[in-house]
Formats: sequence, structure tokens, C-alpha cells
Amino acid sequence: MQTLGRKASVFLVLVVSLVFPGAALAFLWGDAQELVSVNDARLTTEDYRDWWREWQEKEMPVAETPDEFVDWMLLFQEAQAMQLDQSPEFQKKVGIFLKVRALMQLKQEEVGAKTRIPDDKALWEAYRKGYTPLYNLHMVAVDAEEQAGEIRRLLDAGKSLADAAKETGLSGADEELAQSGLMRASKIPETLREALVDVPAKSIVGPVSFGHSWYFLEVLERSDGSEEDFAKVKNDLIRQDLKVQENELTRQLTEVLAKKYQVTVDEELLGRITAEGFPKEDGEKSVLRVGNTVVSVDALHQATLKELEMRGGAHRKSLDFEGTKQRVVADAVAQTVTGLEALDRHYENQPPLKATYDFYRQHRMIKELEKTVLEPGIKVDEKDAKAYYAAHPELFSRGGLVELSVVQTNEAKLAKQVEEQLKAGGDFFKVMQPLSPAGVEVRRTPLDHLHPTIRQAVATMAPGQVSGALKDGENVYFVKLIRTDETESIPYEKVAEDIRTRLREERFAAAKSELVKTLRDRSAIKVNQRAWENLRKSLIKEGEGKDEK
Repeated sequence: MQTLGRKASVFLVLVVSLVFPGAALAFLWGDAQELVSVNDARLTTEDYRDWWREWQEKEMPVAETPDEFVDWMLLFQEAQAMQLDQSPEFQKKVGIFLKVRALMQLKQEEVGAKTRIPDDKALWEAYRKGYTPLYNLHMVAVDAEEQAGEIRRLLDAGKSLADAAKETGLSGADEELAQSGLMRASKIPETLREALVDVPAKSIVGPVSFGHSWYFLEVLERSDGSEEDFAKVKNDLIRQDLKVQENELTRQLTEVLAKKYQVTVDEELLGRITAEGFPKEDGEKSVLRVGNTVVSVDALHQATLKELEMRGGAHRKSLDFEGTKQRVVADAVAQTVTGLEALDRHYENQPPLKATYDFYRQHRMIKELEKTVLEPGIKVDEKDAKAYYAAHPELFSRGGLVELSVVQTNEAKLAKQVEEQLKAGGDFFKVMQPLSPAGVEVRRTPLDHLHPTIRQAVATMAPGQVSGALKDGENVYFVKLIRTDETESIPYEKVAEDIRTRLREERFAAAKSELVKTLRDRSAIKVNQRAWENLRKSLIKEGEGKDEK
């Protein structure tokens, strides 16, 4: 009978697995996934996890109950019932969100995920090409070609650069001959750099014409790179290589998508768009078409002018205009086709975007519900604000001025002696002399400006009274209160708008709480307490793990 029982159990599991593959197995193994039912919605522990990842703020503790989640779903369901997803504002905001996030997902999938960290061999080659050689130079510049010729003659006769410069009467030669220190070739102007390409150390080149001067360059030291220097720039090399890969992958993606979405450019029309304008009859003609999107000649011309202006090309030279125009076309094509493709892949229906998109969509619908149902009923007039101001004077007042003396020390032993003298009735100003040899200052200051430790003590003191030793870390304070002024009220006009905002927020919160209560009263809600307790423990443990990191 035991064998038969075991066979029957196995058969039952197989049958149930075929008929109810997911939930049934979870039930059989005691791992129920359903966390809460809210009317017709059956929400799982994973649904809560997805919501919690979006909902939680930094250091927010895991809730004691799933009530916030339930309230969220009740508000969302009410917004659905009211078809608030048909609101133009809702559709616009969700559309923008989806387009941006889907585009990010597309770029990660087609570009980011396909880039590879280059190996050290490739990086070394890039280092040698872009970061070496390094030169330590003496450089001398002269303004006259004749003087440059004389220096060259002296150099050819075996003179040093320093002696040649001095013999030709070059002033400030000593300063000019200071060593440059090792610097990368890329830091040297191109004309001078070209003259140094194949020059070994201990060589002098020149004269080289650059700008309005003639240069002589003595190569004191030349380095074709080192492991130590390579290590310094390795991360820059990796970033540069990844950027090149990203650009190439983006170009390839754009090329493929341009064919898919049938991008067409009217080259003849495009050629007639110049810095001076375009034929009037061409203005409304389509110069660029991407799927159902078209760009007119006038629109492209305006976009090019705007791009030129942003880049500082105020004079709009013909060459600048032509290059900018081509770039605007390329950018428009790339942005449009990648945007179309991102939406066409429906990332919102699959991880990892699905959970974030669902949360944002629900959030926007709840905001539409609040705007439609709650906000119209929130009214705050001048009478309400003034009544609130009158009823809460403590919220709209600040401490008045106090006249007092404060002495501070971090010498614990001396502070103890001083405190004993004060307790014995010693005069404050005389007793404080060892701590303040220059005398004790009496000052007037707003109570709110005092150190918290001093402010707390002064609040309990009467004029003429002396405090005991007030300790705050290593510091000790002694205070003598001389006089206090009455509390100062803040004028209503200065806080009226803050009061109205506060009242609106309070009334909005109360109205929202009442709406949630109404929705709860008319809804069927059931919580799987065991699933919640297990989930909560798991979330707390995961949170502790993050804190340790």
C-alpha cells in the first residue's frame, strides 16, 4: 500500500504539473507565490518586489504590512475604472518616458552589450601611437630670419644651442633654455612636432617657422614610453577604445535601421539648401523622409542655422554650413530610426524595463486620479490661512535677542576647578579670568543663533543666572545670562504662502486618506499573511546585505 501511495502521489504531481504548471507546483511544495488579492487582481510576491524596488527610498525600512502596496493598487484600479489612461497628458508623459527608456535599452542591447575591453597588447599599441614619444626640450625662438640663420651657422660650427643663442645677442636666452620636462608629443604644436618625429636624443633641429617666430629645439631626452607611464593612462585608453567601438556599433545599427525604415534623402533638394537660404518654392518640400516622418527644406535649414549658432558659427561660413547641414541630417536619421526601433521592440513588455514601466504607468494614472478627483476639492482661502496663523503662534515666531556671556574651553581639569568656584558663589567674570585672560565679552545675539547646547541651557535660565559646566564633546561652556527679550512673531505676510501650501498639503492628504478608506470599504482584499512574513524577512535580509557592502 505504501508503494501504491507513493506511485499515486508521483502521478498526481505529474498530472497537476501538466495542467497547472506554475502555481500548482508552488502550492504543492508550500511556496505560495500569491501575496494579496485586490478585487480581481492576484498579486504575487514578485509583483511586490518589483513595486518595492521602485517605491523605496534610500534607507527606507521595509513596511510592517503590505498596506501601502494595497492602497497603491486600489488607487490604480480606480483610475483604470475611470479610463484616465485616455488623458492626453497621461499619454504624453508615458510616451516620453517609454521612448527615453526604450532607447536606453536598445543602445545597451545593440551597443553597450557588444563592446569589449581591449587587451593589453591593443592598448599598448594605442599608447605608443597616441601618447608617445615624450620629449624633454630646450626651445629657443627668434623673431628675425637673419638671426635664425646665424644661430644655425653657429650650431653647424659645433657651438651649443646656449652659446649660439648668446653669441647672436638673444636676450633672455637663459630663461628660454630652461628644460620643458618630459611632455607628450601631443602637447607640442603640430608644426614643431613634425620636425621632431625622427629626431633622437641629444639632437638639435631648427630653424622651424611657426607663427611669427623661428624655433630651435634641442632634444635633451626622448622616451618612447614605459610601463609606469602606460599604467597612468591605461584607463583613458580603455575609455577611448570603448568610445570608438560605440561609435562604430551605432553607425552599423543606424545603417541597418535606415534600410528597415526606408530612409530617403532628396539629394538635389539638399544641395540647394545653402548658408544664404534656398529657393522659395522649395520651402515646404520634403527633403528627408523616415517612415511616416518628413522634414521640410525650411525645417532643415532652420535646424542647421540653430546648430551653427549653438556651436558659435555666427558668421555661417559656407563650408561650416555644409558640414553642419550634413551632420544635422545624419543626427536626425540616427535619432529617428533608433527611436522607432526602440518602440517597435516593445521593451515595456519584457524584463528589465517591464517592472519599471508598469510602476511609472501606474504612478501616472494615480496622479491623474488625484488631479481629477481630489485636487478640485482642495480649497484654501485667505480666511483659512489667517485662522491657521492665529491658532499656531508657536510655528510662526522666533526667539528674541538674548544678552549673555559665553566662555569656552577644552581643558577639562581647569573647567572643573572653575565650576567649583562658581558653585561656591564666585563672581562669574572674576572666576572666568583664567579661561579668558583678555576679559569676558558680553554680547547680544538671537537665541536661534546660539550653539544648540547653549540654547537649550539658556531656555531654562533666568536673567542674572549662571550655568554649570555645559559639555559638548571635548568642549565645555560656561554661560551667564544677563537679559532676554520677548519672542518675536513673524509677520503674516511673510508666511502666508507657506501656510496656504501647508494647508493644501494637509487637506490633500486627508482627502486621499478618505478616498483610500472608501475604496477599501467597497473592495475585496485578502492578504496571504504567511507569504508576507516570509517576503518581509527576505527583503530585510537583502537590505542588510546592501548596507554591509
